[in-house]
Amino acid sequence: MNLFKEQIKEDIKIIQDNIRKNNPLIEKEEYAFNYWVLSKLYNIEEEIIEDNITEYSDYGVDCFVYFEESKDLYIIQNKYYSEDTKLTKDYVQNDFLTRPINMLLMNSYTRSAELQEIFNKYKLDSEFKIHLYLYVSNDLRDDYIVRLFEQYQVPIDKIKCYVDAKIFYLSDIKDVYFEDRKKEVKNFKCDFLTINDGTVLQINKENYGLPNLIEAKYVLTPVKVIYDIVKLSKEKGYSLFDENIREYLGNKGINAQIAKTLEDENERVNFFYYNNGITVICDKIDKEPSNNMRYNRRFITYNPQIVNGCQSVNSIYAVLNKYNENELENKFKDTFVMVKLLVLDAENSEQSKLYQDIVRYNNSQNAITEKAFAANQQLFFNMQIELEKRGFLLAVKQSDQYKFKANKRFNDYRPLLKKYEEMFGLNFEKIENIIIPLEKLLQIFLAFDQNGYQAFVKKSQVLKQDSVTNTNIIKFIKEKEYTINDLLYIYLLYLKAEKDKKSSEDQRTPIPFYLIGFLGAKFQYKSNKKCIDVLRHIFKDKITLNAVYSFYALITKLYKSQFANTKGIDYNKMIKSPIDDNIYIQSYNTAKDIMTKENRDIITEIEKLLNEN
Repeated sequence: MNLFKEQIKEDIKIIQDNIRKNNPLIEKEEYAFNYWVLSKLYNIEEEIIEDNITEYSDYGVDCFVYFEESKDLYIIQNKYYSEDTKLTKDYVQNDFLTRPINMLLMNSYTRSAELQEIFNKYKLDSEFKIHLYLYVSNDLRDDYIVRLFEQYQVPIDKIKCYVDAKIFYLSDIKDVYFEDRKKEVKNFKCDFLTINDGTVLQINKENYGLPNLIEAKYVLTPVKVIYDIVKLSKEKGYSLFDENIREYLGNKGINAQIAKTLEDENERVNFFYYNNGITVICDKIDKEPSNNMRYNRRFITYNPQIVNGCQSVNSIYAVLNKYNENELENKFKDTFVMVKLLVLDAENSEQSKLYQDIVRYNNSQNAITEKAFAANQQLFFNMQIELEKRGFLLAVKQSDQYKFKANKRFNDYRPLLKKYEEMFGLNFEKIENIIIPLEKLLQIFLAFDQNGYQAFVKKSQVLKQDSVTNTNIIKFIKEKEYTINDLLYIYLLYLKAEKDKKSSEDQRTPIPFYLIGFLGAKFQYKSNKKCIDVLRHIFKDKITLNAVYSFYALITKLYKSQFANTKGIDYNKMIKSPIDDNIYIQSYNTAKDIMTKENRDIITEIEKLLNEN
């Protein structure tokens, strides 16, 4: 079986466990695959997915997704096939690429009144887009079928909207799973107000005669306007900070000082002088008359993203939200902040690069490091979603630790954690215990894929965008094809070693990174399938797990001792020295000689599994 298919099966099992009580159809894997596609590839919440599924007798449609803001309708067919089941040309040509549109045009699609209604409403709208997407859970590609999709055209003139068709085989699905999960595009606009033209610096190409300029406006804006914008974004479910890699870090440090200034009736008038301002990137700016008697200039921004000043914006909202709405205007009428409005086209490759550089350099004064930008990769956000379903919170952004600790839902995760506590001998007693720092997780993967020494000395590189170390770790996650469960078990094995280290007499051993690295060394140069099979054998039960753990924990102790005896180097210098293969082999053999017979038999069995052809 394709290794990525194992990830799908693992995810489906979790979906079945979550949905079983409410929908008995979920027991069928082919039906659960609809849930998998909608939740994993389209980010639809599991609780509302059922309304998007149209099975059975579906006329070429299993499910659909409609993103109202962007006018995108996805008509989806899912084929949960075995490795040797081939998609037929007849089905593609005469069913999937024909029947859904025909039935909708005839107004005779009865499986979903909502789908028929959406189609009827927008079929003559040139901005409306219909996507016929077929997902097949194997890689039995057929060139003729691929060409059918590439050459697809709506064979009728009764539709004025855009229609396309695309087929996703398993490897294509994998690419989407790890990276480009579809999200509804929000169309959001808000007003930035200011007093008059004298409180605005407007920059445009025409007036300055410089072709490399982008449209920009520096606007002296009342903090009350910022409060109103945040409030509106919350009501509309629009994130102002999607592109801001820092996000809100809570009411501490500089944020506490911002709040203190705003709360002081005498000091708040000086807020403009103390604050560095806010940088906003948007798709477009319209200048229109204002109905506000005090603020005569109004700039309408479309899809604004705050890329710097997140701490200021959230602090402004937190302070002003304490006051009655009726008294805000008067209390903060003389409190302003500078807002830099920039217009950039995210679809333009050159401007997209400029966008990223603006984010980078505008945040440099806030000690935002290179690793923060690497942490913004969609791969890690996808892992965050999957790990939470297993009871763990992956801290991807700098602000995540704060948000998770403020989370009052810890008891919701408790039932999910019991099996891990029992299996690994761990105790997850509070929210801090289930937070996984992304940097630490990637260090553990680096140790397993290379060795413990690399995990110690290359820590600064694991989240440095485009570094060799960062690239290799991402390659490990994607190409080794371990499932989320497999990766989680490696992490929990590290936690087990870390717990024992803290309670050990020397406070040094077992050495967690070395334990993971010595275990991982056995998997190097083996096929992906072999590695996955053996790793799952190790974690198949508590007896096998404890035997393997005890063996490798002992190796790290022997290695530390032998390294000191041979080289006269203490622990702190040892972990900064490359692994000595001779000392490792000697420690490995010694550990095998002195361990119990029961554990030795388990280790021998694992070695045999790894070496089988």
